[in-house]
Amino acid sequence: MKLVILGENGSVHVQKWIRALADLHDIELHVICFHRGIEYPDVQYHFLKEYTRNKLDYLLNVPRVRKYVQAIQPHVVHAHYATSYGLLGALSGAKAYMLTGWGADIFDSPKNPIMRTILRYSFSKADALSVLSEITLREMRKHTSKPVHLIPFGVDTEKFSPVKRVENSIIRVGTIRTLSEKYGLVYVIKGFAKASMSRPNLRLEIVGDGPQRSMLEELCAELRISNRVTFHGYINQNNDFERYKSLLDSFDIFCILSIIDSETFGVAAVEAESCGIPVIATRVGGLPEVVLSEKTGILVAPKNEEETADAIARLTDNLSLRNAMGQAGRAFVTEKYDWKKNVAMMKSVYDTLAGDHQ
Repeated sequence: MKLVILGENGSVHVQKWIRALADLHDIELHVICFHRGIEYPDVQYHFLKEYTRNKLDYLLNVPRVRKYVQAIQPHVVHAHYATSYGLLGALSGAKAYMLTGWGADIFDSPKNPIMRTILRYSFSKADALSVLSEITLREMRKHTSKPVHLIPFGVDTEKFSPVKRVENSIIRVGTIRTLSEKYGLVYVIKGFAKASMSRPNLRLEIVGDGPQRSMLEELCAELRISNRVTFHGYINQNNDFERYKSLLDSFDIFCILSIIDSETFGVAAVEAESCGIPVIATRVGGLPEVVLSEKTGILVAPKNEEETADAIARLTDNLSLRNAMGQAGRAFVTEKYDWKKNVAMMKSVYDTLAGDHQ
């Protein structure tokens, strides 16, 4: 089967799909994208041209995409993100076109009438639609009556497996996020600061980078916790998995405190659960789907440092609770979010589309 992925190659999530599909022996994989990112030797890349460095570039590249698709003659074109690459897929002239909605494209884009029109047009042209979570599926149904496949963005449960934990006096609270407003790092830091006032054994590990980094470092200084907080910067797990996994394994508690519903899945939370780490998450978007309240973690209100502090304190002070939630999280992910099963679900959709459009 010849398959074209239309998606941002700089995204670690798109790269994960590319790598998994390239490993299947019966797929000849092509990627059409703007940016280079990681380039795998067994994948053929076709690059688009930047003209204006904004959304207009997608329209300006329609002829180029059509030319690539005409030359490749793929059985299926699969676009990721409905209002950008999704539009290119809709206009690509593909025999069979599949579209995956990710989050902000489904929740935020329709607030703009032009983007809502693009979204619905992309849906109308798709032969198959998929989403990562139940909440995104419900939101998508506001814009299309077509069937939608729910295919989670799971984790490799063999790579993300628990390590033997040695009881330690230092308790590490960790998060892996882009350091931007929507991910609520301010509330992670403030909640940690409150919890650590009477718990000098607490440490905070922040993995990621972004526009708020300087502000967050200043906040730590203002709260006088800089000596307990480490900013590790961005780590691409596709480039340096050993370091990424080593840091994740060092966490005793994982925090994911997004503040808006466009956080539709939370793959970092699933990675943590797969490693047997209890998760503190906000009740937004798809997070309550992947973090089971009082079973695999603790759910708190968004933008609520008091509830966050209480949750951190509760898990810090109760080793048996941490262990129980960690074990439950591992079992939950193994059952529902095993990456190999998720890839097989996607491949099944491709096979059906290719057969229907021969």
